[in-house]
This record gives sequence, C-alpha cells and structure tokens, in this order.
Amino acid sequence: MLEVASFCRYRRRTEPQCFVPDPKSFPAYHQRLQPYIFSESEVAKLLRAASGLPRYPASPLRPEIIRLAIVLLFTTGIRRGELLALKLGDYNRRELTLHVRETKFYKSRLLPINSSIAEEMEKCLRARSQRRLPVSPDAALMWNAAWGGGAYSGVGLRHGLQPLFQKCGIVTSKGKLPRIHDFRHSFAVNTLLRWYRAGVDVEAKLPLLATYLGHGSAVSTHYYLHFIEPLRTAAGERFANHYGELVSPLPHTARRRG
Repeated sequence: MLEVASFCRYRRRTEPQCFVPDPKSFPAYHQRLQPYIFSESEVAKLLRAASGLPRYPASPLRPEIIRLAIVLLFTTGIRRGELLALKLGDYNRRELTLHVRETKFYKSRLLPINSSIAEEMEKCLRARSQRRLPVSPDAALMWNAAWGGGAYSGVGLRHGLQPLFQKCGIVTSKGKLPRIHDFRHSFAVNTLLRWYRAGVDVEAKLPLLATYLGHGSAVSTHYYLHFIEPLRTAAGERFANHYGELVSPLPHTARRRG
C-alpha cells in the first residue's frame, strides 16, 4: 500500500491534481491469501456446467439458482452475504437495478445491471412461476426449499459451486478450489482490464468502482486490484504509449562501460 502512495506522489510531480492517499489510512499489513482470478472463458464453462445440474426435492431450482449466483458474483462483485440476503423485491426490472440493503458498514446501494444479467434474472423467475414456487417481493432471490424455504446458506452455496469448479478443472496454483470471495476479486481485476483496453482514465474511474463495490473510498478497493497478467501487459502498454518517448536506451558506449 505504501508503494501506491509513493507512486501517487510521483504522479503529482506532473499531475498536480493527482490524489495522494494518507499512508495512515491503509490497513495494517498482513499476509493474505492469493485470490483466484476467474477469466470470462472459465465463467462461461461454469455456466454451462451449472445448467446441467440435477434438481432435488430440497433444491428444485438448483440449476437456475447456481447459474444466477455465478452471473451476479462475477458481473457485480457482490459479496456472498449480500447475494444471499437479496429478495425478489430488490430486483427492479424496469430500472435494471439490484438494491443491496444495509450490508457491510451499514450502507445500502443500487447496482445497475445490464440486459444480459436481467435476462438471467427473468429466466430464474420464469422457472419459479412454472413450478409455483414463491415469487412474492419478500421471497429470497437465492431460494431453497430446505428448512421450510428461504435463502441458500453460505455453506449450501459453496457446496453448490465446488463440484462445478472440480468438473471444469478450475483450481488455484496450489491445487485447491477457488473461494466464493474470489469472484469479487475477479470482478475488480476484470473491470480494470476492460478500462485499460478501452483507453479510459482508470485513475478517474476508481472512485466509481469503489462505490459499486460498496467501499467508502478507493483506498479499500486497492485490496482487490491485483497486478496480474494480462492486466500487467495492458498497464504496461498504456504506460509505453504515454511515456515511452521519455525513456531512451543508453548509448552503446555507455552500456559497454557499465
């Protein structure tokens, strides 16, 4: 985190308006787990596998619910607890938004979603209606028939996703299965990658990403921004395009003396 502050101070030399975070505002350093960053192709494989999941009496909507969970986790970066707390009434099909209510830090926020995500929502709602399952506004979005009906538990969702990771051969560098929370990291990294490829001002957009993730500031969002391939390549190309002419190779004689 101190490296981030140092880099911002460097940028301020040529960009006076550059934001420089207070190092004291960063959380204390601690060794953290390396998250698994899902690619779009891997998520597509997971969605195909989810569509083929069997149904059970206690989970008659299993294919639709697990598929929708993957879509929302990957495309919105929503926290697991936020996902499981969603009600059908939190989905606004006219405005294409999800209302995430009073979660971490007691904040609520509206998440805009695109038409593809909305179509996944509608598929799930049609499956519920066809089976005459609860469709009232206060019914859980991640509905499960177990224990009298209600939302999936965190354990239940993990048990629904892990077989898909195994089936699709998605494991970490240490041979372990990814965590649900890794979808949130993946959302942040893939968002940054899209911005770099689109040529937008990434620094200016970071506060938007922080708001979407439910963070109080961009400082908290840096926890999710992992400098991995192909993000490293995209950032390097951006730097080369803007500042490459400032870096010139040493004369041949100078290199030989060194």
